[in-house]
Amino acid sequence: MERAIFEEPHRVPAENGFIESNVIEAIADWCDALHGDLALQDAFAALATGLGAEAGMLVRTHLNDLRPIRIAIWDNQAERSSSPLKTSFADGHFGPHLARPRPASVWLASMHEGDGDADPALDIWQSRRGMSDFAVLVLSSGPMTRDHVELHFTDRVSASMQSALSVVLPTMARTWASRQVGLVTRTVLNHRIAQDIGQVNPGPRMLLGPSNPAKLSRAEFRVCLLLSRGLSTLGVAEELSVSEATIRSHLRSIYAKTDTSSLAELVFNLLRARPDASALSDLRCA
Repeated sequence: MERAIFEEPHRVPAENGFIESNVIEAIADWCDALHGDLALQDAFAALATGLGAEAGMLVRTHLNDLRPIRIAIWDNQAERSSSPLKTSFADGHFGPHLARPRPASVWLASMHEGDGDADPALDIWQSRRGMSDFAVLVLSSGPMTRDHVELHFTDRVSASMQSALSVVLPTMARTWASRQVGLVTRTVLNHRIAQDIGQVNPGPRMLLGPSNPAKLSRAEFRVCLLLSRGLSTLGVAEELSVSEATIRSHLRSIYAKTDTSSLAELVFNLLRARPDASALSDLRCA
């Protein structure tokens, strides 16, 4: 590993030596994991911790429909928080600016000047968790998919931490490009198997119940109702006479409010906690 990139005093101030040491160790584990010598989940947790994050996610996004797939996830408060990290916020917050990013680029929410139509899902989740900043580290960007890291911080990312991120990210991206063949597919599959054998949270809320526990807006509620009836996202868009992009925007907000991470997980929760018909009939008029 090229330790020299961490040892430039003008890039990483001396007072951050403890953080720097953690990052060096975490990058070493990251490289080992990408070659199959360590579990990627464990290496990612160490990396997020070393970079001072409170939570993080390694994500692959399919660019044709902006569908994110979680590769690895870490949340320091996952067992204690009522709103653990489950959702990718990158595209909802940065929008089209992130469509074709430069590999090894850093995107900070605190430095991003939005155009006013950013998805509110990130703000909602940050408020619930007491988070102050959000960073996206781009590992790769191709014509079909984008791989990136999302990190959440309790404090605004400092200038010294921005410098540290810019130093380590080229190494992260370079080793990601040379990772073991099939690593992403195998990791995602193992995560899904773990959920299937009983790690899905028990006791689903009645999301479409009269109390509307997730505090869905009227439009979001209608989207969920149509999804629970078996319609696809295209079918929902046609039923509501809106674009698929609008439905995707609603879904990102719904994922944040319902603590789900994908369309499949949302529909699963809708179907396993479906209220009776009389309750739904009352809410259709709301």
